[in-house]
Amino acid sequence: MKAAIIETFGGPDVFRMADLPRPEPKPGELLIRVSASSVNPVDAGVRSGKILPGDPAHFPMILGWDAAGTVEALGPETQGFAPGDRVMAISPQPGTLVGTHAEYVALPASQVVKIAAAVPFTTAAAVPLIGSTALAALQALQLPQGARVLINNPKGAVGAMATAIAPLLGLELAAPDAQNADGAIDVRGRAHAQQAFAAVKDGGAYATIVPEWWKPGGVFTAARGITPVTVQNPANQEVLVPLAGWLAQGVLIPEIGDILPLDRITEAHRRLETPGYSGKFVLDHSS
Repeated sequence: MKAAIIETFGGPDVFRMADLPRPEPKPGELLIRVSASSVNPVDAGVRSGKILPGDPAHFPMILGWDAAGTVEALGPETQGFAPGDRVMAISPQPGTLVGTHAEYVALPASQVVKIAAAVPFTTAAAVPLIGSTALAALQALQLPQGARVLINNPKGAVGAMATAIAPLLGLELAAPDAQNADGAIDVRGRAHAQQAFAAVKDGGAYATIVPEWWKPGGVFTAARGITPVTVQNPANQEVLVPLAGWLAQGVLIPEIGDILPLDRITEAHRRLETPGYSGKFVLDHSS
C-alpha cells in the first residue's frame, strides 16, 4: 500500500512516499481504505521528535490521527459494520503507533463511526481529532443549557470546533474578553490559561486541553469554588457519533484551509508550522 512515512525525526522534509504491506485487521478491528486524512499540530510535534510515543519509536513510522474512507474488511469477531460502509475514524498516534496517512489502516471498531452518504470524505477527515477534543472539553464543563462559555482561542483548530459545537449543545458563547462566564475552555495554555480561569465566575467550571499548564496548588486552585478539569482526547465512538450526526445534518462544517494530495504532506506540514495559518490541511488519498 502507499503510505507517507518518516524514518527519522526532523523537519517537514523527512517525509517520503513508500510501499508497505497492507495491514491485516485483528479481532475487533476494521480494515479501512482511507480516502482522506488530515494534519494536526500533534503530528508536527511527533515528526519533530518533540512529542514521543511511550514506547521506543518504530520506523518507518506513519503519522496521522484522522481518517475517512470505506470499510474494506472486518477482523474476526468484529460487529456493527460491513464492507463498503462509509466511515470516519480516529487513531491516537503516537500512542498506538498506527497512523492514518496511508492507503489502508486497521483500527478498533470502537474508534470508527459511520458517516452519511452526503458527507464528503475530505470534510469528515477534518473532524475526528479536533471535534472529539472540543466536544469532550465542553462535556467536561457539565454546564446546563443557556450557560455562557468562554473559549480562549475561537479561531484555532480545537477552539473553532468548540465554538461551532457549543450552540449545538444549547450553550451561549461568551466574548473572548468576557468576565463572569459560567465556564471556560483553555486551548492555548501559558498566560492565556490563567486569563481564561480568571474570567470564570466563582463556582463556575473550567477545562483545559493543555494540561501541562495546570499544576495542583498553582494558579489554578479550588479557592474560588472552581475545580479545573484536564481533558485528553477520548478517541471513541461516544464522541464520534454526535459529530457524525451533526455532519449529516449540515450543522457542523469544519474550516478547511486546503486540500492537498497525500504525496504533498511535506507542504502541508510546512504550512501548518507557518505563523498565522488557519483551517485544517486535509490530504486527499485518491488524487
